[in-house]
Amino acid sequence: MILKEEEIKLLKSIKGYFAISVGLFLLSILLGIIFVNFYPSIATKSLKEITDAFSFLHNLGPVTLGGFIFLNNSVKVFLFMALGVLFALPTLFFLVVNGWVLGFVAALMYPELGPKGLFFGLFFHGVFELLAMFIGSSMGILIGITVFSEVRGKATKIFPVSKKIRKIFLLTGTIFVKVIIPLLFVAAVIETYIIFT
Repeated sequence: MILKEEEIKLLKSIKGYFAISVGLFLLSILLGIIFVNFYPSIATKSLKEITDAFSFLHNLGPVTLGGFIFLNNSVKVFLFMALGVLFALPTLFFLVVNGWVLGFVAALMYPELGPKGLFFGLFFHGVFELLAMFIGSSMGILIGITVFSEVRGKATKIFPVSKKIRKIFLLTGTIFVKVIIPLLFVAAVIETYIIFT
C-alpha cells in the first residue's frame, strides 16, 4: 500500500523512539544471555516449559500454522502500539520481556544450533518480525508521550479524546495496516515454510 505524506512524516518523526526501542531490546537480550550464564538450570526448565506449551504447532498444517503465527504476532504488535496510551509503560515492559526471552532462548540453543542454525532458526524471519515490532513500539511510545503531554498540559480533557490524540490514533492505525501487517505476513510465511519444514 502507498503511504500518504502525513503517514511518511509520522514514520520519520519516530526515528528517535525507534532507536530507543532497538537499544532497550538489545539490552534485554544481553540480560537474557547473562541470566542463562548465572542460572542455567532455571533457564533450561523455562525453555522446556515454553517448548511444551507450543508443541501443538508441529501438528498443524502449514496454512493453519501460518495463520496462527500471523495472528499471534499481529495481536502482540498491536498491543505494543495500543497500550502505549498508558504513558508507554506497557510498551516498554513488553519490549524488555520479549528481548529477555529471545536472549535466554538464543543462549540455550546456541550450543546445539551453532551460529548458522541460530540465524536461520531465530533471526532469519525475525528481521521482518522485529522491524514490525520496533515500528509498533515506537508508535506506542509516541502515543504515550502524546497522551502524557495532553494530561500534563491540561490543554484538553482526555475524554472526550482530543483532536491531536484522535489524529495520532488514526495515523498509527493506518500505518499498522499498511506497514506492520505486511511485514508480519512475510515473517509468518518464512517461519512456516522455512523454519517449521
